[in-house]
Amino acid sequence: MAKRGAATTEISASSARLLLDMERITVRMWDRLIFPDTSWQIREGQQWAVLGPNASGKTALARAICGELPCAAGRIHRYVGRNGYDGIGFVSFELHRRLIARDAGKDLSRFAGLAGGNVYTLTTAGETIQEGLVAPDPIHFKRVTELFGIGELLDRPLRFLSNGETRKTLIARALMRKPDLLILDEPFDGLDAASRERLEMVLRDLVHSGLHLVLITHRRDEIVPEISHVLCVKDCRVLSQGKKQEVLIPETLEALYGPEDPEAEARPKPTVVSSPKQEALIEFRKVSVRYGETLALRSLDWTMRRGENWAVLGPNGSGKTTLISLIYADNLQAYANDIRLFGKKRGSGESIWEIKQRIGHVSPHLQAGYRLDLRVFDVVVSGFFDSVGLYRRPTEEQQTAAAEWIERLGIGELRDRIFSQLSYGERRLVIIVRALVKNPELLALDEPCQGLDPAKRRQVLSMVDRIGFDTPTQILYVTHRQDEMPRCITNILRLG
Repeated sequence: MAKRGAATTEISASSARLLLDMERITVRMWDRLIFPDTSWQIREGQQWAVLGPNASGKTALARAICGELPCAAGRIHRYVGRNGYDGIGFVSFELHRRLIARDAGKDLSRFAGLAGGNVYTLTTAGETIQEGLVAPDPIHFKRVTELFGIGELLDRPLRFLSNGETRKTLIARALMRKPDLLILDEPFDGLDAASRERLEMVLRDLVHSGLHLVLITHRRDEIVPEISHVLCVKDCRVLSQGKKQEVLIPETLEALYGPEDPEAEARPKPTVVSSPKQEALIEFRKVSVRYGETLALRSLDWTMRRGENWAVLGPNGSGKTTLISLIYADNLQAYANDIRLFGKKRGSGESIWEIKQRIGHVSPHLQAGYRLDLRVFDVVVSGFFDSVGLYRRPTEEQQTAAAEWIERLGIGELRDRIFSQLSYGERRLVIIVRALVKNPELLALDEPCQGLDPAKRRQVLSMVDRIGFDTPTQILYVTHRQDEMPRCITNILRLG
């Protein structure tokens, strides 16, 4: 593998071999025509970043490259791989959603008695990485899993991995197919600082070894040094494209995202406080959770009291998502531990729905599991019933509250759109509104800013601060990024 410090070979635009050629295409997505009359070429020696706000069409453009969305006009010529699309690897949130949906479909078949008597097993991370390959190369398999340090995850079911662990697994899955062109849609989201640094090193090494990269991101600081060209998109049109130094200028970035938040990089670290006289909201006493041979939480003692807003920090796989699942009644191991919620011990007679009614919940796994073709308004209303889908008629008061929250978070134009047809960032905003709609006692936010552009992140953080400062709702907030830490946070729990 080439050293990252090695000089990149310069190839003139006129002589470099074409890898991808879009000729005046128009993409069809659902009932819409997007990217009208768009042309874009990727040549040998070029590494591209694609920037744009939420709903700008970044993922749709990548799906068109891979043949997942059809062209209503023009043509896409792919000069990679043995034929058609074989030389292109694509990792996205949508792939994560499809894999989660597949396992959920197996669950439905099992419960309906359609499994033919066969014992159903969940798909493991190792199986996910190798699936679809006729004869997986064991040496290459070992190499790609070692690149991301995920050897200990291979026997764990995909659905039990943390958000960051899932991202690493899916990137390894793409690399297992030895693509010539690798398209990564927000690959750094959900990764802790050490994992982000490791992924950057891996990508730089792969580029110097001959792989061509298309990096889709919201964050300028995630553009690795080897990126040579940038494509900027907005409103499903190309705003600008060309060499990185010519495109990444303040005027272009402001046209994409609006003016920068002057306080975003200087968010103060939360001041830890103690509230010993306040009533305990959550109590964990020597809580341990094990998945097979893997210990997700080890003998955790922790108390959250009224008046406190907590951030939960820690590397990928440290148990942050497991902790949230124990609180939100999504983990049966809660009954094997000493956990008290709202003054009652788990397993003392309360139903999971009584617990969920008092908690608003946002997480990447919840969003990935919300697969039904519902209107956005109906998804928001379902938050009153803590259901994935809407199976009860809401009251007029509930409908009014849902409409008010939709407007408050600035997504009124999405109200009658189909949830599954939204961009990832748009869906995240809807899931956040769904959690807020019932004014919960506890708001558990697991990576709420994942997939959001800078303007939407500022909007969500401002909303969280208003809730944390001005309402009785307590905040439990999971993040890997200091610049996404709300100012209302009063206490920090570090898992390791």
